[in-house]
Amino acid sequence: MAAPSKVAAALSAPDRLDRIAHMARVMRERKAADGACTFAHLAAAGFSEAEIEAYRDDARQILSGRPIPITLPAGRIEGLALVRQAQVVRARREAPAC
Repeated sequence: MAAPSKVAAALSAPDRLDRIAHMARVMRERKAADGACTFAHLAAAGFSEAEIEAYRDDARQILSGRPIPITLPAGRIEGLALVRQAQVVRARREAPAC
């Protein structure tokens, strides 16, 4: 099992979606050639243990035709909510008095 910090790093990598799509292609090719895709196949294709753990379910979703859910970290969601609140306050302050 990969270290949790390495899995977290893989999940927040900027090329995450590209790597997931590549993993899905490797899985499809290995299944066609060998009947299955194993951990060894993915490692041989250049995926780290953390990437395999982090991306395998999303790659399987691609292969099954289901969309990948886009999730944001909790801190990002909270930050976006604070920005929206600040925008409302700023709009009230800048609105002309009636």
